[in-house]
Amino acid sequence: MLARPLLWLLPILAPSLTAADPRILELYTYEAPPYQSRIQLLDQQVSVTGETVETVACAAREAGWQPKIHLAPQSRALYELRRNMIDGYFALDASTELDAAALRSDPVALEEWYFFSTEAQTEPSKGRIGVVNGSNELAWLEASGYDDFLTVVTPEQLLALLKRKRIDVALMDRRLMEVLAGPMGENLETMHMEFVRYAPLYLYLNREFDASHPHFLAAFNRALPGCMEDQITLSSTERHQAERLAISLLENLAQQIDLQQALADDSTNPASGDIRDIDRDWRAKAPGEAIPLARHILQLPASTALRQWKAKYPGLVTEAMVVNRSGTIAAMSRLSSDFWQGDEPKFKQIMDAPASTGDIYISPIRYDGSTSRFQIMVSSAIKPAEGGKPLGVVVLGLDVEEALRTRP
Repeated sequence: MLARPLLWLLPILAPSLTAADPRILELYTYEAPPYQSRIQLLDQQVSVTGETVETVACAAREAGWQPKIHLAPQSRALYELRRNMIDGYFALDASTELDAAALRSDPVALEEWYFFSTEAQTEPSKGRIGVVNGSNELAWLEASGYDDFLTVVTPEQLLALLKRKRIDVALMDRRLMEVLAGPMGENLETMHMEFVRYAPLYLYLNREFDASHPHFLAAFNRALPGCMEDQITLSSTERHQAERLAISLLENLAQQIDLQQALADDSTNPASGDIRDIDRDWRAKAPGEAIPLARHILQLPASTALRQWKAKYPGLVTEAMVVNRSGTIAAMSRLSSDFWQGDEPKFKQIMDAPASTGDIYISPIRYDGSTSRFQIMVSSAIKPAEGGKPLGVVVLGLDVEEALRTRP
């Protein structure tokens, strides 16, 4: 008898019944501009911002959680992570020890580590290295067998020690050094730089959190590419080096393989309406399984030639493909993630360029989940012998770290 009189309460109760409070994800990080930076608010509260903070927050929200991010010393953060007192900690280099204690996400950031010195031809292995205590760089030095290094509390101290010649080289992220160099870059003018490695950094989640929320990490990883869109770019110097290498590789490929013939032999000519359906089936099964059309393309002579050419550059060339005017794959060294490339910049920026240009396209740095490596895509036009509009596009995937180590 009480049910009917209480019906009038439903509109009032409905919001509280249907709109659950957002789930809070408690995370720690450390200060490292421009990736993680401290901001003092008007009410004296400290806020954490920066590129990696935004990436992690974006992916967490896409996965259905509201992140609450705090700055903490590494020793405290690791202590609380191992004891399930916080949900996660970022941005950390991969660690066998941490992998045993927590679950690692896909990379949330990519740092560019260099040895900086004030003297030319300084050999880091023979000199004294300066590094920030508790940093990812220090962990890497120890794991790599370096033993002559001096630790400091802040990156600013490294710069001071370099100037006073108390250390021979400093190991540091390039963009952090740019922040320290000031707006005019005065501190970089006299610096000598030696590329060390690209360092992918991760979010580590405690295992108790993962056991309670087993779908979070997969959803977080799926959201990361969109949240990192165009954030990881080559510097002008790195881009110039990558471009020189790409031109050399593309010229060599064109000398070894008849790319025009590869396009002429392309017998996959689906109608435009069918391309989307084929692409949908292709993407649904790749990379674990190839649909019949993909298997046919992989068996073409041009695909075999691409595989053989790629094998000459192990670790550097991750894939090679030939794309026809329609934007679909005519030949490929390995199973690509999708059949239709026509909506991607590596195709559009080449096909839409004026016929007189000989430019190549170089993509931003992207994480390739199938190889667990960061790569760039480079592409160039395949032109008819008599000139004119391109017949198609040749595309190479390059491991970005190996690309910066390789001299053309």
